[in-house]
Amino acid sequence: MQFSIIIPVYNRPDEIDELLSSLVQSTFPDFEVVIVEDGSSIDCKAVVQKYAQKLQLSYYYKTNSGPGDSRNFGMRVAKGDYFIIFDSDCIIPPHYMAEVVKELQSNYVDCFGGPDQALKSFSTIQRAINFAMTSFLTTGGIRGGSEKIDKFQPRSFNMGISKKAFEASKGFGNIHPGEDPDLSIRLWKMGFKTRLFKKAYVFHKRRIDWDKFSLQVHKFGKARPILNRWYPEYAKITFWFPTLFMAGLLVSFLGLLFLWDWGMRMYMGYFALIFLVSSIQNRNPWIGLLSIVAVWKQFKGYGSGFLLSHYRIHWLKKNPQEAFPELFFTTKEARLTEEIHIHKEAEEPIHKSVEKALDKFIAPLQKIVDTTPVKTKIIGLTGGIGSGKTTLAQYLIAKGYPVYISDLEAKKVMDFPEIVAQIATCFGEEIYNEERKLNREQLAAVVFNNPEKLKQLNAIVHPAVKKHFEQWLIAHQREPIVFKEAAILFESGSYKDCDAVITITAPLELRIARVLKRDQTTREKILQRINNQLSDEERAARSQYVIQNENFEETKHQIEEILISLKKKQ
Repeated sequence: MQFSIIIPVYNRPDEIDELLSSLVQSTFPDFEVVIVEDGSSIDCKAVVQKYAQKLQLSYYYKTNSGPGDSRNFGMRVAKGDYFIIFDSDCIIPPHYMAEVVKELQSNYVDCFGGPDQALKSFSTIQRAINFAMTSFLTTGGIRGGSEKIDKFQPRSFNMGISKKAFEASKGFGNIHPGEDPDLSIRLWKMGFKTRLFKKAYVFHKRRIDWDKFSLQVHKFGKARPILNRWYPEYAKITFWFPTLFMAGLLVSFLGLLFLWDWGMRMYMGYFALIFLVSSIQNRNPWIGLLSIVAVWKQFKGYGSGFLLSHYRIHWLKKNPQEAFPELFFTTKEARLTEEIHIHKEAEEPIHKSVEKALDKFIAPLQKIVDTTPVKTKIIGLTGGIGSGKTTLAQYLIAKGYPVYISDLEAKKVMDFPEIVAQIATCFGEEIYNEERKLNREQLAAVVFNNPEKLKQLNAIVHPAVKKHFEQWLIAHQREPIVFKEAAILFESGSYKDCDAVITITAPLELRIARVLKRDQTTREKILQRINNQLSDEERAARSQYVIQNENFEETKHQIEEILISLKKKQ
């Protein structure tokens, strides 16, 4: 049996360094490692080269298509006949591979999963979240290693699958999160077995803060009713527990108004137990206290997401891709490339009236860790073709700033079923391809050099993109600064929503050279596009900040000075 370890990565070279360093220590050295760079703007190529003499390594850089498709890509190019999949934020114990081999030899299965643990070196918040996600006192017992009565559903941060099962199932689907239970169920229906390998655990760093954790579990909650709709025979009443937990807490809270406190006593006892067990397990009462916050956010996020999704999917009978487009990647064939493509999911906010009432109850605990919310500043980022605005956007993303890249998001919006239907109504059935999806080339041919048709298309797409951006903005409302990158920021009127605008400029010949290197086009076509856009002078006159982008190292100094200025004005 030959093993191939598949690791998708997106903008995380430091994590890959830690992961590969841990694999070097493996007591079972006979395996291949396949790194799949999913369109990162900060690649890990140099890190991989550092371990080239220590591990059997393959490195692939491809266009961005999501974690599930990246895992599939890795398995297609891997040499082994049994694949082991890790998230990039995992650290692998030395005995891991030996445990996998022992388990497969004693009781072979075509798919397995392992639990996760936390190292003492992890931050207190990471360890508190790990407790919430793995403890037998919460919904995460199986992640901590406790066996359940029914079949085990491996999770993609630590799982294995045979080449036979991968080829039969075609691997992961395009839903995220939820792609791992979706794969498990499809494997069961095909006759494959899955099993938990209790001792094959990994140290999972969970690179998240409180807000990201809340959004993550909220998405988990939204994904489950979709899976229940696809596979009703595997739906269980236990999936309702977080929602019922929050409903019971609300009832108990309201019961105090009628001098009935038994419900609240039970909840206080439960949270006290969380504090006690976590404090003992982590040998740190502070982590015990933070674990209460983590469990609260886990139940609140998952429960509200599950209820919202159940309402839309099962009561309103909405199509999952239409109800929650942010949970689905557009499936496309990945291609190896040196071009950089950034795709970031729009996230849906958690803001329900029930949650607000419950927040008041838990507020004293949350104040310990939450920061005071501030008004989010929207900073526009614009420039002509070849100016380097997308490269600067990638740099800001790597620094942790949310950036809405308008062209990419508009393409995603145009794939929404309701938008495709409106376009077809306006332009005719010929804009559909054979799969009844939008034929972009045909649509481009219709609107090219036809201002009236282009105006009709913009009348459909622009309001939808504006609404999409507003939803994205709500999802990032706790961020002090967000950026909106758009080539036509002024022409579309989007600049009116911005608190300030940064224009990126560069000499004409440099811009032409960049586009010629990036695209299969001609100098004449580039000049035509430049002449159809606002000039650098016009943009600069309407902007608060201007960056001259000739040497990117100097450009970074300019943006850092602008960031300092923006922070001072908050």
